[in-house]
Amino acid sequence: MSEVSAEQRQSEPVDETRVIQYLRDHPDVLMKNPGIFSALVIPHQTGAAVSLVERQLKLLREENQALKSKIEELVAIARENEELNQRFHRLALELMNTDQLHDVLAMVQDQVQTFFYTDFVCFRFLPEISVESKILDGLYLDHQSGIVNSVKPWIEARKPVCGRQDEKVNHELFGPDISIGSSAMIPLYHTRDLGLLCLGSISPDRFGLSMGTIFLQQLGELVSNRLKNLLQAA
Repeated sequence: MSEVSAEQRQSEPVDETRVIQYLRDHPDVLMKNPGIFSALVIPHQTGAAVSLVERQLKLLREENQALKSKIEELVAIARENEELNQRFHRLALELMNTDQLHDVLAMVQDQVQTFFYTDFVCFRFLPEISVESKILDGLYLDHQSGIVNSVKPWIEARKPVCGRQDEKVNHELFGPDISIGSSAMIPLYHTRDLGLLCLGSISPDRFGLSMGTIFLQQLGELVSNRLKNLLQAA
């Protein structure tokens, strides 16, 4: 059998798949042969050419920038959560020092609207929650409208409900003249079901289905605990 000459071997087509696989199996081959770098170029979209090292540096810069953006996002979330914690603390202290039901209702509405940067905040109580005074007049759910049957499962589930609601539900909870894009319904309960603390926004994206509800649930527990005695005493 005749030997294949060097000239013949050079003229044979190169199997790129085998070359790529070899480089993957031997990632240090370029480091062991640094002279190859000067000959390797990768076409740029503009038609220019950059060396492999420059291309790798560009990718590293892009990865670093993406990582930096993610870190900044996490830091911003941490600061927002810290701010919420401080506001919860202040609200808890003020609720402890407030003995009048109407003051508690007004304070919660005002501060929660600031806490969560929302447009509307209101209380809605179940019809069976009765007090001797008229403080809750206008805050009851209308039993005849069917809204009680709609929201009772939310209260019984003991978890905030976020997202877009039916227009009829929004009208019953927030009023017929208010346009609600998204909302958060926070159950109020203790030894019995009390009602809802309703947060509404004109933005359809403010209270999304996927948003975290830990702070909302803690808010509901805090307000419910303060209301239980005041409702019995009122």
